[in-house]
Amino acid sequence: MPILFALAGATGIGKSELSLRLAERYDAEIIGVDSRQVYRGFAIGTAQPSAADMARVVHHQVNFLDPEKTYSAGEFCRDVKAILDEHPERNFILVGGTGLYLQSLMLGLPQIPAVPEEVRRELEALAQTEGAASLYKMACEVDPELASKVEEGNVHRLVRIVEVYRATGRRLSEFQKEREGGIGTLPVFWLQRDRDALYKRIDVRVDKMMQDGWLDEVRALAETVPLDAPAWQSLGYRELLQAKTSADVSSVLDDVKRKTRNYAKRQLTWFRWQLECVPVDMENDPQRFIEDRVKEC
Repeated sequence: MPILFALAGATGIGKSELSLRLAERYDAEIIGVDSRQVYRGFAIGTAQPSAADMARVVHHQVNFLDPEKTYSAGEFCRDVKAILDEHPERNFILVGGTGLYLQSLMLGLPQIPAVPEEVRRELEALAQTEGAASLYKMACEVDPELASKVEEGNVHRLVRIVEVYRATGRRLSEFQKEREGGIGTLPVFWLQRDRDALYKRIDVRVDKMMQDGWLDEVRALAETVPLDAPAWQSLGYRELLQAKTSADVSSVLDDVKRKTRNYAKRQLTWFRWQLECVPVDMENDPQRFIEDRVKEC
């Protein structure tokens, strides 16, 4: 198996630099496991690897998808398997925080019947007219277990929860427990920090995004990417576009920081219960710790 291990962790935990060092150590390429970093052009606000990072180590599954397209765990699994088939001689490291993608790749995909297109269109129209909050309420009613793990503004995920229930009469969370086609389990290293330290890192990262030109990126994208494109669901993009004054921008950034901290908390909970992981203390030479564990595998 050319995948050596997976490096997972909450947003802002410090995956990027550690993954670069480990990739260089093992002469490996990085496969991104992030549902927002896939979108072409949406780079700063999703914390995609920089041009320097990608010149340093080859990255896959980053900055490649048309912003007007949706992307699923199934498509992620298909694309990763294609990469492995095309390059069986290479080493790879999985890096990211989208646990559903990682879980689906290892354990397989739930076998869900096709959903009629009209069901999906009706729900998407509902989100447009009544807002994502209405859709979130519906998702909580039909599948509270899964809805509790989804951002209220993540229309794509919420539509999926509700449409599966409407089309099949069964909860998506039930289907997800019945899986086929996984590549098998891998060592998964789960990066950890003190919670307060993690939250401070998140705040600093959001401020740096603005320094790096996030607002300019948002305005430039608005000139070429339709505002109903799925990529605009990435946290902070629509909100920054609507900001008219510096006070508005400041308010949006405070909201982004708060929602990112909440998302990181949900990631910590998800990985604790959904995947078997090896915890890694980021304050205690994590590279050495991982290298020692890899030797044991």
